[in-house]
Amino acid sequence: MLRPSRRTFLKIAGSVLLASALPAPGRAGVLDRLFGHHEPKATLPITPNDEFYVTSYRSPPTIRINDWSLSIKGLVERPITLDYAQLLAKPAVSQIVTLECVGNTVAGEFISTAAWEGVPLKSLLEEAGARANAYDVVFRAADGFSDSIRFDRAMAGDVLLAHRMNGVPLPQGHGFPVRVIVPGHYGMKSVQWLTEIDILDRDYKGYYQQKGWTEEAIVKTMSRIDLPGHGTTVRGLHQRIQGLAFAGTRGIRLVEISVDGGAQWMATTLEPPLAPSAWVLWSYTWVVPAPGRYTLVVRATDGSGKIQTSIEQDPAPDGATGHHEISVTVA
Repeated sequence: MLRPSRRTFLKIAGSVLLASALPAPGRAGVLDRLFGHHEPKATLPITPNDEFYVTSYRSPPTIRINDWSLSIKGLVERPITLDYAQLLAKPAVSQIVTLECVGNTVAGEFISTAAWEGVPLKSLLEEAGARANAYDVVFRAADGFSDSIRFDRAMAGDVLLAHRMNGVPLPQGHGFPVRVIVPGHYGMKSVQWLTEIDILDRDYKGYYQQKGWTEEAIVKTMSRIDLPGHGTTVRGLHQRIQGLAFAGTRGIRLVEISVDGGAQWMATTLEPPLAPSAWVLWSYTWVVPAPGRYTLVVRATDGSGKIQTSIEQDPAPDGATGHHEISVTVA
């Protein structure tokens, strides 16, 4: 199978997403063909901004910061409107969070990690005085996109209105001036180019929910082999296998590797995650018994003790599942 370069991959994938956003559930095969493969390279703990995955509902909007404001309205005692300077003046926190697109396939590249800095959503909702019958918190964006989370999730304390990414102001392509960060949920909930927060007493159907995609969007346990690459030939009988695993706020307890197509499993070495909601990097030193062709498979166990399912499922409607499997020849 042809494996496009990362630049080509992003160009093609971006064209698909910008033309029609995420596909309706019946069209997930398009995403599988485009998103399911990546160049073999070791994953860094933090993704540089220019390598962080990019998706959007339509072309990123151009925002004049002097004209921008964020409003908090709906079921609140004290509606709030903030300009950019006022938002920056609010007490900020920093947290490292991995985001994954719901359209990511098994071993896809639409997953990245960054250090986000911004204002806790909880503090603004408390300042506005959300009413007792608040049920859904709706995020609306400058490009017309919207999504929501339950009020109790919004008040958990870890949801962030981020205005900085990896130490610099939020790049335009990642939601400038402000985006939501919702740890443990697929990226659709982390709305970019935020302009409005609306508190409702009922369930709200956002853009993707109206098209049949998941409501809760809780990430599923995933794992990926980064090195060696699929279809490659490596030399030497001592090989280092590397990759990543992610299960959102559940964390990762164990990552196992099989070199015989899943018949036997060996525990890998896990690097401590940078934060509770960040991916885990893993490695395994493989002593190869003899030259030949091998099938490598990876699986993860989340923090609750649940093993990643081997059942293959397309991304639609609530995230892909299955084990990442590659073929490697040892010379």
